[in-house]
Amino acid sequence: HVLRSKGFIWTAHSHDLVGNFHTAGNALTMDTTDHWNVLKPQAWIGTESEKAAMRRDFVEHWGDRRQEIVFIGHDMRHFAVQEILDECLLDDDEFELGVDGWKATMGDVFLHGDMEEDSSEDEMEEEK
Repeated sequence: HVLRSKGFIWTAHSHDLVGNFHTAGNALTMDTTDHWNVLKPQAWIGTESEKAAMRRDFVEHWGDRRQEIVFIGHDMRHFAVQEILDECLLDDDEFELGVDGWKATMGDVFLHGDMEEDSSEDEMEEEK
């Protein structure tokens, strides 16, 4: 049983923002509070030691964007949790779209709200 989990996530629909992920019991909270370090000026300008500190978790092409979640509980089934998390990943076709394709097809719900609502409103406008 997972009792608590927390960490940060990189989501395709909110590529530029760190997603904060927290669960306790049956309560889930997801929000964003900051941009990834790769998008901050301090990662690119300043002394070598200052840049190195900001780039500590960088991986080629994506910078510090990543999933980092801790699960706390008892009698947890690692493979069951892993299987559920793997289902959340983009499939190969979705991944091939890249950042621009993700933004075009998935939008950014943290910045722009629910895209389905927006498309419904657009369809209503077109019908007028």
